[in-house]
Amino acid sequence: MVFRTASRLRNADTAGGVKVAGTSLQFSDTVKLLGVVLNQALSMDRHVSSIVSFCNFHIRALRHICPRLTLDAAKCVAVSIVGARLDYCNSLLCSTSQRNLNCLQCVENSLACVVTQVPRRSSATELRRQMHWLPICQRVNFKLRCHSHI
Repeated sequence: MVFRTASRLRNADTAGGVKVAGTSLQFSDTVKLLGVVLNQALSMDRHVSSIVSFCNFHIRALRHICPRLTLDAAKCVAVSIVGARLDYCNSLLCSTSQRNLNCLQCVENSLACVVTQVPRRSSATELRRQMHWLPICQRVNFKLRCHSHI
């Protein structure tokens, strides 16, 4: 994989790959490293897409079991599965696009609605506040501040 800025990627010849021990290896568009999907421009688009897919799968499953759980149990399961994925390596998202942050915020909003068993179109701001969940941007900033004091 070759990492470069978007403008340098347009000018780079990566079609031929590289020869190693007489074998030609093609460059990859993405690589998954410790659960983080990186693309050549480090835009985090593919990583966010991967997070959203994972989280939405589990939110759909939670939608079926939450009516049988107490609110505390539903919150615990939601934070353990989906919240953990939203927080994993989220400090890498500090310079990602607003579009990516909005996609992740939609996931968190959907999770809040499922956990509290309110309609999907409900405003999630108050729900997140009641559950003491920070919005995505603040979660990223919180992680950055915590790591800067280590």
